[in-house]
Amino acid sequence: MKKLAFAIVMCVAAMSAKAQVLTSKTVNNVYETVINQTNSDYAFNAERTGNDITSMVVYKKAASHKGIETLKPHRKYEYTYAADGTLASRVTYCWNETQDEWSCTSRHDYNLVFGKYLAEYSRFNHATNSFDQPVDKMVYSLMPDDSVNYVSNYHRDRPTSEFKLVSEAAVAGLPQLFAIK
Repeated sequence: MKKLAFAIVMCVAAMSAKAQVLTSKTVNNVYETVINQTNSDYAFNAERTGNDITSMVVYKKAASHKGIETLKPHRKYEYTYAADGTLASRVTYCWNETQDEWSCTSRHDYNLVFGKYLAEYSRFNHATNSFDQPVDKMVYSLMPDDSVNYVSNYHRDRPTSEFKLVSEAAVAGLPQLFAIK
């Protein structure tokens, strides 16, 4: 299911957002969009360093038996950026109510390499207290203007097995990917 969700999110972003690569500006725009939603079941809070969002916490809204709305921690995202402002990674945490603490779950890494934009998904291994090798990978082929013209999605069942092509799509004629550099 995570494989499908990752592929859908990345392909939809590739085909529906007006931009090129994920940047600090992209993260800021997403945050501004979600905090301005009305009638949402969630509330959001971000920490910034300069103009860069470095952490975003998502709270689930809950009503008490007295009708008072409370906020319960739900997800936390930590962002790191490359020197040029492109997004380098996003680490995801889930709130563990039993232990009353954040539990690391996964990481997305983003890289520009030889005319390709790579997005990789790795799970957190609690036994080794580190991230496993990526199990999902999206490869965006870029045009000279950094717009996307082709998207390939790869998956492997185990971090030690070979990646296998799951899907691919041409993006010609559709809006560009993510955010202007």
